[in-house]
Amino acid sequence: MSRWIGPAITLLLFAGFAVFLVLRLQEGFERRAAEWFGSADEAPVEPEEVVSTGVEFTRFDEQGRLLLEGRAEQALGRSDGQQRFLEVEVRLIEVFADGDAVVAADELLLDPQTEAVEFIGNALLSVEGLELSGPHLHFRTAPDRLWSRDPVQFRSDDFVGIAASMQFEVAAGDVSLQGVVAAPATEDGFRVMAERVRFDGDTADTSLFGDVEISSSAITLTSRESVVARRDRERGRMRSIEAGFGTELTFAGPPDAAGDPRREAAPEGLVLRGDRLEILLEDGRTPRRVWVQENPSLHRGEGFELRGNEGTFELDSDGTPERLSMTGEVRSRLPGGPGQRYLVSVRSAELAVDFDPEGEIAGASFHGGIDARHGRASATAASALWDGVDTLVLEGSPRLVDSSLLELESSDLRLVIAEPSRVEAEDAVTARFLPARLDWLPGEFEGVVLTGDSAVMETGSGEGVFTGGVRLLFGPNRLLSDKVSVDAEARTLEATGSVVTSLELEIPPPGAGEPDPQDSAADLPAAETGPAAGRTAEADAAAPVDGEAAPASLFLFSAESQRFRYDAAGGQLSYGGDPRLERVGTEGEVSRLVAGRIEADLTAEGSLGALRGVQGARFERGGNLVRGSRIRYEPGTDILLAWGSPAVVSVEGRISEGGLLELGLGDDRTEIHPSRARRALTRAPIARREGPSRR
Repeated sequence: MSRWIGPAITLLLFAGFAVFLVLRLQEGFERRAAEWFGSADEAPVEPEEVVSTGVEFTRFDEQGRLLLEGRAEQALGRSDGQQRFLEVEVRLIEVFADGDAVVAADELLLDPQTEAVEFIGNALLSVEGLELSGPHLHFRTAPDRLWSRDPVQFRSDDFVGIAASMQFEVAAGDVSLQGVVAAPATEDGFRVMAERVRFDGDTADTSLFGDVEISSSAITLTSRESVVARRDRERGRMRSIEAGFGTELTFAGPPDAAGDPRREAAPEGLVLRGDRLEILLEDGRTPRRVWVQENPSLHRGEGFELRGNEGTFELDSDGTPERLSMTGEVRSRLPGGPGQRYLVSVRSAELAVDFDPEGEIAGASFHGGIDARHGRASATAASALWDGVDTLVLEGSPRLVDSSLLELESSDLRLVIAEPSRVEAEDAVTARFLPARLDWLPGEFEGVVLTGDSAVMETGSGEGVFTGGVRLLFGPNRLLSDKVSVDAEARTLEATGSVVTSLELEIPPPGAGEPDPQDSAADLPAAETGPAAGRTAEADAAAPVDGEAAPASLFLFSAESQRFRYDAAGGQLSYGGDPRLERVGTEGEVSRLVAGRIEADLTAEGSLGALRGVQGARFERGGNLVRGSRIRYEPGTDILLAWGSPAVVSVEGRISEGGLLELGLGDDRTEIHPSRARRALTRAPIARREGPSRR
């Protein structure tokens, strides 16, 4: 054990020395630190003595005009020649709008050699309607100016805020603040952010520079150019705000937009942009009128836009938009239709937009050379009205062009933005269809004109309805009716009510369309067909219809009915409602077909294949008559077929009957069959009329 005593003592001695050394070093460090920090905190104290108390002082210019006057509780002299005044108040005479400026501070430090002045401690500058306070204010002469590089607080009749620095040009009476953030001094006032704010002593106006933002509960104005708040000195409040290039004014929307589809579709507020903008204020707070002298544009959401050369916005007592007027090459894009997802573009010389009490567009009127567009439709008019939802009413010789369909003219045109969009026309409607869209109508023609009292057309689709004294003209063909429906996509045309048609159609040459017995029997109901009864009769009669088919000849006929339909895909014309079809021969002889329904088949080339009368058909010319349940006439072969129970032919009072009558009008023959099926035929010549036969 004795062999560990020596090392242990040595170790203890070493540890004690280490502790002693650390304590000495710590004591030295604390002593030196106290010397260092003590010397930094302790400023050299200049010996001062009280020179006087209740000090008053003045300053005059070379002409003897009083420049400033002041007072202090005490004046202290210092060994370095500087003077210090306590509890100081200095008045600068008539430096701000012919009024005085007052500076107060806990201390004033004056260097007599440089005349440099420093206000220290609770420094406060008061000029007309403006107070600025900070820890230090500096004053220099030639030129006289007062400034602070420290943050200052300020208060005016309009704003309360803070600025990064301040400068007061005494001779000019201008106060400039750098890096301003301000709140309204009164309820419903304006909040301000600007890089620099200048208070003009002569006019009492406030100018803001840099990236400027002025906002209230009604509007938010942003600008990168100067903004001037004009002040009414007599009333002690702002009268207007003027902004320069690139100004944006946002109107606050209603607080609750839920349940209103228009606001849900476009929740953004109205944004007015322009150059040289002026806002007139009521009571110094509420905007009542906005005048944009150059390049006004109004926006809301995506796509909505109104642009002009000059614009005026009228607002109500709450600052909500009431009416917008624009002039000079106005370009408008308005939302409409379901969910306001569609836009209609309008160009005009003038624009007036009305807003509802919640600031939504209630309607708009356009004047002076209207040019409107929506999809493929474009329209011109003297004036137009927008209902704020989905309808543009065009007035004053309106004309609409659907680039894929037609040109439409009327005294009253309405473009309705819907799914699908449509055009509504009233009073003297005229539609000129593009030939390529209605080239499927029968006959030869170059253009199609449709007139009526009113019309509704879907834009782009070629589907529409015309009503009231409708006239359809295509080449030599015409159709008159109370109502006409056209569907260019389905290639159908329908007319109802007092239908009158006059059609000129080509007929195939003789022999090109010889009827097949099965085709004739196909016109009969299955129950009416059957074996021949075996009875044959001859008729000595004249042909009831004149006319002689010729190669490339035309077949001109007119018809009256209550209903008419043309199906280009099925190649068929049909008349309903006891129709009457007539053809006038070259010598004025009239051939007439009357039935419950009349149908006409057309070939693929558009020529007339056959005419059919069903449901009590009657064919007559003069005193000659053919009756049957069905009658079929084929102009190409000049053959007339009649079925009945029985079918009857009456020539000059002589009557013949049969289940099936076949009249060869071109070769003056008649075949009478006892049944309605064509079997063994017995031909007999029929009496010729005076003069040659015609087809």
